[in-house]
Amino acid sequence: MLSIDKHKVDFLVTDGMVDETKNVISSTFSEIDKVINNVNLERIKRVIFVACGSPLCACQTAKILANKYSNLNVETYSGLDFLFNTPYGIDDKTLVIGVSDSGKTTEVVDSVIKANELGAITIGVTKRDDTPLYKNAKHGVAYNAECIWMAHILISYYIVIKLMQEQGFDTLSNLLNDIKKLPEEFARMINTYEHTMEKWGERASKWNMIYTVASGNLLPMAYKEGVITMLEFTWTHGGALNASEFAHGPLEVVEEGVPYVFLLGDDKTRDITIRTIKFVRRYSKDVIVFDVKDFSKNMSSDLDPLLLFVPLEFFYYYLSIYKDHNPDDRRYYGGKVSY
Repeated sequence: MLSIDKHKVDFLVTDGMVDETKNVISSTFSEIDKVINNVNLERIKRVIFVACGSPLCACQTAKILANKYSNLNVETYSGLDFLFNTPYGIDDKTLVIGVSDSGKTTEVVDSVIKANELGAITIGVTKRDDTPLYKNAKHGVAYNAECIWMAHILISYYIVIKLMQEQGFDTLSNLLNDIKKLPEEFARMINTYEHTMEKWGERASKWNMIYTVASGNLLPMAYKEGVITMLEFTWTHGGALNASEFAHGPLEVVEEGVPYVFLLGDDKTRDITIRTIKFVRRYSKDVIVFDVKDFSKNMSSDLDPLLLFVPLEFFYYYLSIYKDHNPDDRRYYGGKVSY
């Protein structure tokens, strides 16, 4: 096990998560309100999120929220996909939202510039207001937080909710009320589950690869954790699988010694994932289930991708250091070598 001071590890964002969540809810939401007031929402017929990596997964989660409660036309694109396969018909009735933590992700900045040229309304969502994304978008939102999964989910949710409200769909008042409870719930979870997650992380550190399986609004998170976090931060081979599609191919590789991590939410797709868990457990003992009901209760299932983040953050941190790997280390990422 690698001996490091966890408070100095950039990957682990739980230290400031509670205060940052409070700030997003109180300050960033107000900033979004100001932006929205300068945009004629009635004109908007189409919403396009452009992002990469974890921010893209957060935007995909907001798209799932919009699809669940409205017929609002919400699309998500990776930056290069937007630039090379620009969706047809972008105009002044299109809202393009670029999301990048650094505000310097080239393909996201260039996508916003291209959207501007096509006449779209653009919003740049980023950590700071002195970045290229913020400056090149027609409107900007700066959240000043290190816990980007929390910030990006809440911001993309809030923008989508405001649009749905404007266009006469469900106001989602219960969800907004539960969002206000998140800082207290995060604090409880951070203080409760770290020790258990260390044990789970130690167990998983012995696995050379892991399939991560989910359904519903946890699918984007399964990719974020099972691919981005696993590969980039823990240097562990992994893949993300849709429980709804598990019977159509992936079940053929289930056997003893093949490890699985399941993200189990409490939405209408819960039974789909439970069915897959039961099947895998018949043939493999290497199974870990993150069931949101074991970690948090009485919160909207739309918040499952946020509620599971706390135990998963500790889990992957300990998985990494039990492999003697600092999750902040990189070989190629971030310009270390040309790509």
